[in-house]
Amino acid sequence: MDDAQLKEYFKSTFNAVADGYDGTPTRFFPACAAHAVSLLDLQGDEHILDVATGTGWVAIEAAKQLPSGHVTGIDLSDAMLVQAARKTAEENASNITLTEMDMTNLGFPADHFDAAVSAFSIFFVEDMDAQLKHIASKVKDGGKIITSTFFDTAFSPLVTLFLDRLETYGIEIPSLAWKRVATTGQCVALFDNAGLKDVSCQQVVHGYHFRDAADWWYMIWNAGFRALVSQLSADDLIKFKQEHLAEVNELATDKGVWLELNILYTLGKK
Repeated sequence: MDDAQLKEYFKSTFNAVADGYDGTPTRFFPACAAHAVSLLDLQGDEHILDVATGTGWVAIEAAKQLPSGHVTGIDLSDAMLVQAARKTAEENASNITLTEMDMTNLGFPADHFDAAVSAFSIFFVEDMDAQLKHIASKVKDGGKIITSTFFDTAFSPLVTLFLDRLETYGIEIPSLAWKRVATTGQCVALFDNAGLKDVSCQQVVHGYHFRDAADWWYMIWNAGFRALVSQLSADDLIKFKQEHLAEVNELATDKGVWLELNILYTLGKK
C-alpha cells in the first residue's frame, strides 16, 4: 500500500472499532495514559499536544492536571474522536480541544506546545524518524516529548497463536508495525535520531488476567487486529473464532488467561 492507502486503511480500521475500544478487556489504555502523563511532571498551565488521541485517554488525564492549561488532541479517525468528545463531555473537561487531523501534517505553528505525547501511534508511520521530528517541531525548546509503545513480548503467546491460525486460513500476515520500536534500544535510537536530549526509556508492566478467552476475542475485535479477521468469510470467521478460543482457553489458570503487556515509555527534551 502507498501512503494514502495506508492512512485510509488505518482510518477505516479504527473507525470500525471505535464503539468498543474502551471495554474492560482493553483497560490498559487508561492505565498507560496515566503513566505517560505522570512523566510530563505538569505544573498546571501548559498547553499539551496529544498526537493520535484516539478515544481521549491521554487528553483527559492531562486535562485533570491543567487547571489553567489546555490539551489539544488530534486523530485521523472521526469515529474515535466522537468517543473522545463524549468522554470529555462526561468529565466536563472544557480545557480539551479535539480536531480531526493527520499526524504527519500537524497544522500548528512551530514551537507552539509545551509538551507532546504520542501514545501507541508512532509506529503507524513508515518513517518514524521524520514523524518524531515533525512532532518535536511543534514543541517549544526544553519541552518534553513522550511516546508509549509495546515491548517486544507484548501479547505473547496469544498473538502468536492468533497469527499462526490465521495463516492456515490463507490470510497474509503483515509485519507487526509496533515491533519496530519494541525494545529500549530501538526507542532510544529513534529519539536520538530526532535530535532530542536527555533521552530515557523505561519498561513498565501493565499485564493482567482476562476472565477467559472471550476477553481476548474482545480485544481482537475491538482493536487493530480486527482488520485481519475481517478478511475471513462469515463461515470461516465463526470456525476460526471457535478454534482459536479453544486453544487460548487451554492457557487458562484459576486466575484466567494472562495478557502479557509490558509498555515502553520513551522521554526526551527538545
